[in-house]
Amino acid sequence: MPTSRYFDPCPPFPKDVPVLEIPQISFQQLQNGNHETTVSMFEACREYGFFLLDLIHSDEGATLLQDAEKMFELTTETFALGSETLEKHAYDPPRDLTGYKATGKLKTDDGKQDLMEMYGINQDDIVGNVSPRKNAEPIESRRNDIKQFILHSHTVIKTIQYRLDEQLGVSPGTLGSLNPLDETSDTSVRILRSHQQPAQQESSITLGGHTDFGTMTLLFNVLGGLQVLPAGRCAIVNVGDTTVEWTGGLLRSSLHRVIRAPGEQGSVPRQSVAYLVRARRNASMSRLKGGIIPPLGEGEQDETRSVRDWEAWRAMQIISGQLKPQTRGGNPILPKQRLE
Repeated sequence: MPTSRYFDPCPPFPKDVPVLEIPQISFQQLQNGNHETTVSMFEACREYGFFLLDLIHSDEGATLLQDAEKMFELTTETFALGSETLEKHAYDPPRDLTGYKATGKLKTDDGKQDLMEMYGINQDDIVGNVSPRKNAEPIESRRNDIKQFILHSHTVIKTIQYRLDEQLGVSPGTLGSLNPLDETSDTSVRILRSHQQPAQQESSITLGGHTDFGTMTLLFNVLGGLQVLPAGRCAIVNVGDTTVEWTGGLLRSSLHRVIRAPGEQGSVPRQSVAYLVRARRNASMSRLKGGIIPPLGEGEQDETRSVRDWEAWRAMQIISGQLKPQTRGGNPILPKQRLE
């Protein structure tokens, strides 16, 4: 496997820790339009909001794994600069999550400070939709590597969304058209690191419970702690809140958090790389029409805000404590909605 050199040095995952058995979906089969695989992915998006994406046996998948390995190298190089240097590129939430977030900026579920460092790299900056930003030096020196990771990740997400279109019964390309590469969005590559934690540490929560605001997330990680353990050839895919809104709650956005990696894995730093897909900024949050997507019910009002305004509003609600993140969606498909 292209990423085996990152998995091989890690302590083994404990055998006595329960692992969530979420479906493993072959990307090659999705590319080929395999109906059974497509249905399995759709049901995973409805029941769990997560699935493992097996990238082997696909040229595009193998390329993406190699890209991800370069992103892990970037993660190591970037965080080696230290927080004092990285703070010169600090992020400015909730409107702009591009840049560096030090540990301790967020509250965890138990009211303590988080233990996760992050650096968000804006897609528009890398692909040229906006004037270049000034990032930390390792990011500037690896702009082409990041661009390739974005291009290949976008291809994977577009394939997943195309197959979801089929299952939802909407026009081909509907979901993909809402997050194109050539229009401005808040899509980002996020590199993350948490330091090793003693087993007896008072709080084992590294990053508190949350759902992802965007459309979909593609995640690569090595150590446990997300309570979903991927194999070396897989990426984790999860559905975001925006997609839940667009589909009238048919798909699920699941609450998730990061805790101390279990067993001996907690003795080494935990790194991960995420491609967080957001819709184009001027896209509407209105529910999609057609197929099995339920129409608005009596008393329901369609969302009229743009994606960017809705996400900023939701972020402020969470920051102010007015809204508690929770699993959303996964509503049943009514018999009259099912496709023939």
